[in-house]
Amino acid sequence: MRIIETRDAELMGRLGKVMQEKHIELYPTFFKPYHQEAITNAFIKHFENPKERVFLWQDDTNQEAIAAYLWLEEQAVEETIYTFGYQRLYLHHVLVMPGYQGQGLGKELLNFADDYAKKQQIKAVELHYWPNNGIAKHTYKKHGYEVYKESAQKRL
Repeated sequence: MRIIETRDAELMGRLGKVMQEKHIELYPTFFKPYHQEAITNAFIKHFENPKERVFLWQDDTNQEAIAAYLWLEEQAVEETIYTFGYQRLYLHHVLVMPGYQGQGLGKELLNFADDYAKKQQIKAVELHYWPNNGIAKHTYKKHGYEVYKESAQKRL
């Protein structure tokens, strides 16, 4: 696999379909239908922030095929009266395309994030996932992620 950085909002709008459809599958009453133009426009805004970066894993045998992508952001979490502030690398999306799942790419993306954080001297890598996404939950736990905060909702 070849890893390249992209700032192509239109490409991210197209790739966003896989992520959005997975979210809809898991939580159909929460997530909106996929809308390529809206996602493209959102990435145009995201890419204005130099701390937000997207890395693509291209298939060696087909440079047009994207096997996976990692959307990350360097963030400063501010101190509050209750908590200490800190720097974190936040992983917005960790996505392996369906045809490439089960080949160890998820681990490769997470290792890439760890290495990126270390190079930036960031000591925390954080992400969130939906509890019904058992594959993600298992992958992150296996890679050393620990749940440190949980959210709950009561629907009325």
